[in-house]
Amino acid sequence: MKKAQAKLKQPERHLQNQHRYYQFIIEKMETMAGKSQQMGVSIEEIASVSKEAAAGIEQTSASSQQTSSSMEEVSRSSKELARMAEELKGLVRRFKI
Repeated sequence: MKKAQAKLKQPERHLQNQHRYYQFIIEKMETMAGKSQQMGVSIEEIASVSKEAAAGIEQTSASSQQTSSSMEEVSRSSKELARMAEELKGLVRRFKI
């Protein structure tokens, strides 16, 4: 009789083990789902920071181009002033007594 009862309890223990195993799997899947959500949020944050960095780089590039244009204008003006100074020197030499 005890052997029959032991054999009847085997499927019950097997079901309990399966239940614990499935619970374990469910817990791990929930953990993975939570981590996936965290990764999604992190990826969105990285994308946002990348967009801001790109905008900053574009702004820096535009400023550099503007500075370069300004420096070219200063260079042209300096050359023109130097030319005018030479011309003025020549005119002043004519009026020397």
